[in-house]
Amino acid sequence: MGHRTIWPFNRHEVTMEMIAADPTCDPYYDPPDWKCPKWRLTLSFFWETIRKPPGERRYVDKIDRGILFYLMLSYWIKSLDQKNVSNAYVSGMKEDLALNSNEYNYFTTLFNCGYLIGSVPNQMILSKVRPSRLIPTCEVCWTICVMVLARATGAPYIYGFRFLQGIFESVCYPTMMMIIGSWYKPDEIAKRVIIWDMTGYMASMFSGYLQAGIYNNLNGVRGIAGWRWLFIIDGCISLPIAFYGYFAIPDFPDKCTAVWMTDRDIQYSLRRMAEVGKKGTQKMTVKRFLRIFTSWRFWAFITPYSVYITGAGDYMNLWLKAIGYDVDMINILPTIGYAIALVTGYFFAIISDLTRWRWQLAMICCIPYIFGNLVLGIWNVPFGLKFAANIIPFIGSSFFSQFMAWISEVFQDDTELRGYLPAIGNVIWYCMYAWFPVVAFPATKAPHYPWGYWAAFGCAVVNCGTIYTCHRAHLWDVKRRGLVKNKYGLYVDRAMLVDYSASESALSIEERPDSIIGQEFDKGKDVVAESYEVNPNVDIEKDSDLIKMNSKY
Repeated sequence: MGHRTIWPFNRHEVTMEMIAADPTCDPYYDPPDWKCPKWRLTLSFFWETIRKPPGERRYVDKIDRGILFYLMLSYWIKSLDQKNVSNAYVSGMKEDLALNSNEYNYFTTLFNCGYLIGSVPNQMILSKVRPSRLIPTCEVCWTICVMVLARATGAPYIYGFRFLQGIFESVCYPTMMMIIGSWYKPDEIAKRVIIWDMTGYMASMFSGYLQAGIYNNLNGVRGIAGWRWLFIIDGCISLPIAFYGYFAIPDFPDKCTAVWMTDRDIQYSLRRMAEVGKKGTQKMTVKRFLRIFTSWRFWAFITPYSVYITGAGDYMNLWLKAIGYDVDMINILPTIGYAIALVTGYFFAIISDLTRWRWQLAMICCIPYIFGNLVLGIWNVPFGLKFAANIIPFIGSSFFSQFMAWISEVFQDDTELRGYLPAIGNVIWYCMYAWFPVVAFPATKAPHYPWGYWAAFGCAVVNCGTIYTCHRAHLWDVKRRGLVKNKYGLYVDRAMLVDYSASESALSIEERPDSIIGQEFDKGKDVVAESYEVNPNVDIEKDSDLIKMNSKY
């Protein structure tokens, strides 16, 4: 029978009985004799899905269209709504509201305080409320906070709504990292994290161009200043995306209720994640909560996350304003750095997925900041070198993406830990940024900060050292726990070694009752631990991906 594909709109249109009778009706059927053409292997350097078998390629493309597309939109509006205050400040808000002293810094400080306060409670709420409900609701709330800034009459008004905006936005980054890490394999994750993270720089670029366009075309229209129009338009862009989230977010493979995911999609997702060695979500209890926060792994890996202080490049617009550039150029020139960040970030992601150099690339991302802060710390250098010192650090802007791709592998055995680590990391990081910019980069000293860039230089050097320390500690922990590598190069318990492609019954996990699969994930048990056993004739250290089927199911 020839190959055919069915795209069911009904969850039960394609059943496992139908697939057992005719495997080619499976949407994710891979012909056993399929070989990847050379042209696909070549193009897969840029996008790994191209070299995958037809069935798996179809699946990954589907979750890209559903999950990745929405996460990009969500992070885009988050970054857009953060950046608009900076663009508005240099586009007339400072003069119209008679802002002075360090009020610009306080806008950031109050936002950071809100982010700090909301991070951990939002992660705790996730144990009771699905991400598909919590994230869109918070997006609607922070969009409202953005739009009302158009009516700002003074600094206190902005302080209050920036604080609320920070609380609502704090759910975004850690929860979305949990979602990405729960649906993608190791050879897929770095590029998705980078693409998702780089939408923030696209938003920063867009915000600069948008403010420049608004200033030229809408400034004074209906008696409204251009910087006020920026908040209104940002809100109009953000609100539809926020409502779209209620439909698009699929939660996690073991607790997926998204209407665009079929039963077969979910079963296939569970199989993929079991093969990689990822465990499902677990119930958050007081005991488990305390165990996470008393773990050495948590505090070791949170250190490089927390001491990431950029400095160079962050205040380029204030420097341009101080040396006399007009509003258009102040908003447009910094976008050069964002464009560099997009290109270099994706290049690093390709290298990361091909070589699995996770921690190494995180260290490399710190080097541009060491250079930029060193030059700006010296300060008395030619204009061209100073301009480069503000632009080159953007090469390392994908640090968090590289670091979180590494974290998703190191902590693949604990979904909740992957969420709490960036959440608490953000708390510590925003605690730093609640006072550090005010002290190290006060607006009254712009554009020259006598010791701020030197402090950021020291943090970048320390960051390199802490990353390497975490790497060595992880290797020690792997040896202590007796973990082994699976075929993806990830360290897992021996009981988690699964290779469906090597077994004769590749569909066996889907043949098991859904209640059993969900029950095992809910209890935090290994989905495959009871259904597979290691072949005693195989050297598990050398051929750890070879298994044989147990007849229990």
